[in-house]
Amino acid sequence: MGNGNLYTPILRQFIQSVQKGFGLLDKTSQAEVREFVKMQQHKNGGFTDRGGNPDLYYSLFGVWLSVGLDLTHVLEKHKSFISQADTMQNKAVDKSALILIQIVLFGNDYKRPSLFTVLKMFFQFGIQTNIWYRVFLFLLTFDALYGRKRVLYYFAHIWLQFYKPPNDAPCSIYSALMVMKSQVGLSVEKEIRKLLSYFEEGRGFKAFQHLETGDLLSTAVALFSLKFVNADLRVITPTCLELIQQNYESGAFLSGDGDLSRDLEYTFYGLMALGTLS
Repeated sequence: MGNGNLYTPILRQFIQSVQKGFGLLDKTSQAEVREFVKMQQHKNGGFTDRGGNPDLYYSLFGVWLSVGLDLTHVLEKHKSFISQADTMQNKAVDKSALILIQIVLFGNDYKRPSLFTVLKMFFQFGIQTNIWYRVFLFLLTFDALYGRKRVLYYFAHIWLQFYKPPNDAPCSIYSALMVMKSQVGLSVEKEIRKLLSYFEEGRGFKAFQHLETGDLLSTAVALFSLKFVNADLRVITPTCLELIQQNYESGAFLSGDGDLSRDLEYTFYGLMALGTLS
């Protein structure tokens, strides 16, 4: 982990990978992607879910994509939505999305909540959210808020030394934990081997080892995490590139697991995966 101002939060590194991935597209595809992102913005400034309704979770990916694609006017319009966003509902996913959006939009002007508030948000209000997704979002939010504070990473170092996720944890959790272990200076050799066990030649990374098909989300986060710890990606690159290419559809990316819906989330993961391999 870097020191002081040299440290780049994981979410910023996500966006940098999106920028690289977008830069690898041809001009026609770039125009299609820009148009798709703009079309997903609701008239109130929020970004829409698959049903066409403004949604904080999908807005998170809309904002990250808009930054990566340099859609400044789209971001300005989104600020009005954020200022009126309903934060009274005790939904850990929405609250985390709102924090991560505000960090990106307002930078140093954003007033960061206390660690106690964040812990309460995830582990009291978030009990109805899938435990694995809560852990993933918590680690991402923790890094974005406190990544420069080494004293907090001291406690994370202790916890990560002893924490062992169950064998049935999804690929994304092992990816997140591997990044965190690397951040605090722990060895990640075992985690690299474990993460690669989710990969299957010709299919990419699978969410769970027992599944028959890979998907773009698992592939994107696994690739990012492996590159983050300087693992060798050469053997898995051809399959991952094929998965990415097969799931591009008119300015968006599909999930890769058979779902033919086009949305912002998988478009983000598609570009991030492509950028990670650049």
